[in-house]
Amino acid sequence: MLFSNPIFGVRPSLSPALIDFCAEHLSAGTLRGGMIEEVHNRTDDALVLSAVGASAFVTDDALTEFLTGERPMGALDMLLKAGRGEGGILAREADIAEGNAGDGLNLLVIGFAHRYDNPEDPRCRALLARAIGHFVEAHSGFLLKQAAREDPEPIATVLISSGMREIRRYRLGGLEFAVTHRRRDDALPIFPDSITAQIFAHTPPIIRFSPAQRTLLEFAGEGLTDEDIASAMAISINTVKRMWKLVYERVEERAPQVIGARQAGAAHVRGAERRRRLMSYLKQHPQELRPHG
Repeated sequence: MLFSNPIFGVRPSLSPALIDFCAEHLSAGTLRGGMIEEVHNRTDDALVLSAVGASAFVTDDALTEFLTGERPMGALDMLLKAGRGEGGILAREADIAEGNAGDGLNLLVIGFAHRYDNPEDPRCRALLARAIGHFVEAHSGFLLKQAAREDPEPIATVLISSGMREIRRYRLGGLEFAVTHRRRDDALPIFPDSITAQIFAHTPPIIRFSPAQRTLLEFAGEGLTDEDIASAMAISINTVKRMWKLVYERVEERAPQVIGARQAGAAHVRGAERRRRLMSYLKQHPQELRPHG
């Protein structure tokens, strides 16, 4: 189903091997993806897949190849090559943690597709607004060195106006596409709240949870109960409880203001309120949940 929307003018065959490849890398965080579903029948809550998108952190060589290449849909082609086993394209888990703590990461947006043919349709406008919000949320907290993508009009113009620099244009399937790029140190006029400004904004983490703790907190942020988290992580409920204890101890040590410090004579924040405060903080500080070498 990935990018089979006619807006892209291509319908790549998705082999079981490629599906497994994408599932493996989505699980590892080396490939990032999202989808938006809409309720189209209120009587039985029937869901329709209305948008899908994916991105990846790639090597310097892979991004250079994308920017200098002339083949339409070069980002999607890059993913297909990686799925066929070509190395040196996707950043590994360790590379992401190291880059996030070092000189930054290269973000390549593989593509975005939606079901609406008319961009002026109010439903399409609402969908695009939600997709932009999801894109920013999915990449906030990472230290980006460069970002690149290719999009059809009018999406391309929106991104260019937000600070992306146009590299080239081409036509495909009756649509005009633009390849855009931005370096972290580019001196471009960007509004503080623009899409590009938001994904390049970065503050280093101060708590620095362990990988297992980040997984626990990510599941909790998705609304899973402790029982659900235990099942998802294939651990016991007692282990989950012990992990929460260690999480709170780490927070109290490194950022006591987040959930309330243990002070002599002061009431200690406990239970649901402590978790609520922590999850609220993490929502506003996504860098705390990103790999950091």
